[in-house]
Amino acid sequence: MSHNNEKKEQVLEQVTRIVARGEGRELGAGFVRRFFRRVPLAELEDCSVQDLAAMATGFLDFARQRVGNEIRFRVYNPHSDRHGWESSHTIIEIVNDDMPFLVDSVVLALSELGISAHLIIHPVMRVVRDQGGHLMQLAEDGEGKAESGQAESMMHLQVDRQNYPEMLAKIEKRILAALGDVRRAVSDFRPMLDCAHEIARELPETHKALSEEAREEAHDFFEWLANDHFTFLGYREYVIESGEDGRVLRAVADSGLGIMHPEHREAPVRPLSELGRGSDRPTADDPIIITKTNATSSVHRGGYMDYISVLYFDDEGRVTGEKRLIGLFTSGAYIRRCQDTPLVRRKVDEVVKMSGLQAGSHAGKALMHILETLPRDELFQASSEELLEMAMGILDLQERSQTRLFIRRERFGRFFSCLVFIPRDRFNTENREKIQNILKRALKGERLDFAVQVGESKLARVHLVVRPKGDAAVDFDIEAIEDKIKQAIRSWEDELTEILVREHGEEHGLELARRFGRAFP
Repeated sequence: MSHNNEKKEQVLEQVTRIVARGEGRELGAGFVRRFFRRVPLAELEDCSVQDLAAMATGFLDFARQRVGNEIRFRVYNPHSDRHGWESSHTIIEIVNDDMPFLVDSVVLALSELGISAHLIIHPVMRVVRDQGGHLMQLAEDGEGKAESGQAESMMHLQVDRQNYPEMLAKIEKRILAALGDVRRAVSDFRPMLDCAHEIARELPETHKALSEEAREEAHDFFEWLANDHFTFLGYREYVIESGEDGRVLRAVADSGLGIMHPEHREAPVRPLSELGRGSDRPTADDPIIITKTNATSSVHRGGYMDYISVLYFDDEGRVTGEKRLIGLFTSGAYIRRCQDTPLVRRKVDEVVKMSGLQAGSHAGKALMHILETLPRDELFQASSEELLEMAMGILDLQERSQTRLFIRRERFGRFFSCLVFIPRDRFNTENREKIQNILKRALKGERLDFAVQVGESKLARVHLVVRPKGDAAVDFDIEAIEDKIKQAIRSWEDELTEILVREHGEEHGLELARRFGRAFP
């Protein structure tokens, strides 16, 4: 046994002895061991053994009664007179059925409120309760059989201190809502998985307008989603009906699953125009939509949820219905090679063919590298034509220290995906913020997310997703925006070099710039 393990064992032994003096000592002693089992020694040493004993017994008392699938929740600031211990942090405690995503989702809910967690204790214990929900015993370690009790999640979090009652109420409301989403998504996981398999199976009959190759690719994509490449959070089916204001998209009764279950979230009736505009309007030979929702995920991890749907058409090519999945692509989906990802691999092959480049040539290999390293959401969401324009534009840069901007308008107009390439030595937080502000103004943005890639290349890449305000009509001049970015990130050295070249010619001007460009603060 290591020195740290010995010290931790000594601490737990002292805590257990204190707890064993009280009522229900056998249950309490076993609970202490399980409660603190995975807590690092450093965290235990931050508290006195008396406080640790009071913390554990307080949680045990809180967990003693729980009926059915009830979520037991409390948030409080411990005080020695009332709770037997004190902390500089606010305490959140939860007893719930064990299921995936619980800790992730609770921490996510807190982060959305601007609250950080300082300590998370999360043992999963198999407990035996009587018909009234009273805790009778803890199952022995190592027993995993159903008859040994029900697996329950015991969560204790210490977070930033909150003293205002309204903030404590807001924490409770936000976390309980997130846990409700988790329960609904987890309980309907298998039915949603079955829906993905069903879509894959029925494609040959429901989408005869597609070529055999396209049907096989679509079939493989939905099977691929179901093979641990998508976290299913919601599912719903829709039909197209004629309404007073034209054709509308109406949810099929009782088709909702997960967070789209009708008891969980009602489905509004929407105009059919929301399925695309102008040249982006779906057609029978392009029935699959992959994009992002306008809603952020409350389960597992943050960010806007992925929206995947397949549209159904009549013999005249008009949309008659939709089956829609929402959730999150898994990390595995983002690290797969393009050639191993259905639908994406087909787009990539089309881009290479349209480029006119030989796959094995230097330029062809460079193009493939560009496609492989593009943000994966671009490969999922963009059309082959959009990817071709973007990839060839990046190829034309050829590692030159230039500034370039590429903008893709999402098919529903919900957001703009912007890729900005700037010289690596110009990249810093100040310039990134300047670029964000320029794009936010130009695209009438209300919300903006960004991701940065800085590697061995001479160019740094900033990927920004700008969501405009409401239904704001956005008209933009990409060259004008690019010029603003170039001006914004220019340094004093750039200005001096330009003047010296203009006044003394390129050769002598560049020599003077090398000598004096960095000579002044």
